[in-house]
Amino acid sequence: MKKFLTLFSALLVTGSLLAGGLVTNTNHSAYMVRMLSRQASTGVDAVYYNPAGLTSLADGFHFSLNNQIIGQTKTITNNYYFLTEKPTEYIGTVSAPVFPGVYAVYKTGKLAFSAGFNPIGGGGGAEYATGLPSFEKQIANLVPGLQTQLAPLDQGVIDATTLDPTFRNVTGYDGTIFFEGSSIYFGYQANVSYEINDFISVALGGRYVTAKNTYQGYVNNVTITASPAALPGSVPAPYSGSPGNYLRAIAQTPYGATQATSLNATAAALDVMTNIEADVVEEGSGFTPIVSVNITPGGDMFNISLKYEFKTTLDLTTTVIDGKDGGGMFEDGGTKVADMPAVLSAGVGIRPMGKLYIAAGMNYYFDKNNDYDGSRDLEVAMIDKNFYEYSVGVEYALTKMIKLSAGYSGTQTGVNDTYQSDLRYSLNTSTFGGGIGLTLSPMIDINLGGMWTMYQDGSKSTPVTGLPDTIETYDTETWVVGIGVDLHF
Repeated sequence: MKKFLTLFSALLVTGSLLAGGLVTNTNHSAYMVRMLSRQASTGVDAVYYNPAGLTSLADGFHFSLNNQIIGQTKTITNNYYFLTEKPTEYIGTVSAPVFPGVYAVYKTGKLAFSAGFNPIGGGGGAEYATGLPSFEKQIANLVPGLQTQLAPLDQGVIDATTLDPTFRNVTGYDGTIFFEGSSIYFGYQANVSYEINDFISVALGGRYVTAKNTYQGYVNNVTITASPAALPGSVPAPYSGSPGNYLRAIAQTPYGATQATSLNATAAALDVMTNIEADVVEEGSGFTPIVSVNITPGGDMFNISLKYEFKTTLDLTTTVIDGKDGGGMFEDGGTKVADMPAVLSAGVGIRPMGKLYIAAGMNYYFDKNNDYDGSRDLEVAMIDKNFYEYSVGVEYALTKMIKLSAGYSGTQTGVNDTYQSDLRYSLNTSTFGGGIGLTLSPMIDINLGGMWTMYQDGSKSTPVTGLPDTIETYDTETWVVGIGVDLHF
């Protein structure tokens, strides 16, 4: 049977929490939540979205403070043959009550100096109350595994005595599985923007990324049920207890005495494999160079933005706490690759009339140049095509004080079945958002928004020798509420 050491790999919750690519968040302001398309921003959140556009701000200091409350539900079903219930549904919840975006700009003449802070990747904690298919399948495999292991012993007894002890009659399993994990990649960004002329502005910047993943979980109280034959000196039937104790009980019978050494050794191994605990932290840091250009061929009525973020090289170092290494799954001091891909962004902002603003944008992620199997050899082909995201938003000023906005965003993933699993999966999405902007004074703007993301159901079929194919399906729902305050001095 497969070892339980693979179980705790499911603790990984890295990746984007909402808008963005496979591991990159792009929902970084309340303005974005209520409009969904900010690639061509010339507001304070342009610190992240369009640094070159910051030269459009008035001279002085500008600040933007944002927070989002995010909830996500992930639903996975699996019909693996040996699961107790088929199909079995596994529900995971991800919560991020604090998802900040903080930006500051000082504009003077043709120059703008800016800094920003946001969760560029990850950003939430995940909990699966009933585990995942990859967890339960390992426990379920005890049933066929023990049946296969004990069948030759039964046959040997039959050949020698004509009695069938039916030790192989293992019929069920149970166990306690729990895990929770968190992942957060904080980005600390700084830019210098320069207006070359009325037509074009440029910016050069960088982002320092700190990554931290934490995992806590366990697998214990694993039991099996069995119904060996009621023979003299045999194991009491029905049996309910640990798989290790079952093999030790068989070894003590006259029918298993000749295999006692092997049975006891296997029992000891099962004791370890069915009692696993993990308490692990992975940490690392990297740097992202950023260049951007903003073009204004139509003055205040029209602007085009381009931004390129280079690949972020990230190596995470593992720290195992109190020796809880998930049964050997994690190595204290070990490293793994968690690179973030390069991203090309483009946007257009149009103001056909004073009260109406229309924006559209695109993010293109160079995933085919990024390795998602924890190394940099690109030998495991998980990506068929690069991920991209597109958006459109509309804002209308009802009065000088009140602006209403709405937007749509869609994504197209490029992963193949090698990437997809219950541990991580990527689905095409459609997001709808809307909200309100309030100008309380020339110094204070408020942004309030909400958005809802729907995911196209995904599935994966895995052949199993001698058994029906295993079908696993994936679905996710996400909601966001955002609030932001922009201050101008």
